[in-house]
Amino acid sequence: DGPPPPEGTPNYLVTIRDDAWGHDFDHIWLWQCIVDWDDTANCVFEEVTKLETEPFDANWDNGIGWIPQPNTGTKLHGLGQFMMYRLQYRNFGDYQSLLCNHTIDVGNDHAAVRWYELRKHDSEWEIFQQGTFAPDADSRWMASVAMDKDGNIGLGYSVSGTSTYPSIRFSGRNYYDTPGTMT
Repeated sequence: DGPPPPEGTPNYLVTIRDDAWGHDFDHIWLWQCIVDWDDTANCVFEEVTKLETEPFDANWDNGIGWIPQPNTGTKLHGLGQFMMYRLQYRNFGDYQSLLCNHTIDVGNDHAAVRWYELRKHDSEWEIFQQGTFAPDADSRWMASVAMDKDGNIGLGYSVSGTSTYPSIRFSGRNYYDTPGTMT
């Protein structure tokens, strides 16, 4: 999206690690992939950093994270173990940005979207902002987050609850809003 990355920028991949899975702390694990199509022996896939996040629980309800829906005992899979579509890259010239999200339990098997904006000003990636979107009792999961050229962020997601049929909704924030909030 927007201007291309600087020449030589690797492809980035992220995953989450919940301390409940035996890790020392909750974090985003950032990797880079450099492909040399002329000589694939020169390809590189390596860890860049582990960025400690605000605490989260991605492993609720026996590791599955079931989400209720009305008028049925059938529940929906929360997919808490996975990053959701997509890792969005944006080049702002004086810094680079990555946006990503995953599903967490904010208590009592209530699914919410945890989203992050990572930034790289010089040589190190850092978490610039992070937020948890759970404005009411309905569960939210399977989100997609993206940023426009001005730094405004859009968040689309699935929603369901005991009296809310599975639906798709969206939220967003302006670049000047308080960091970590969807307004």
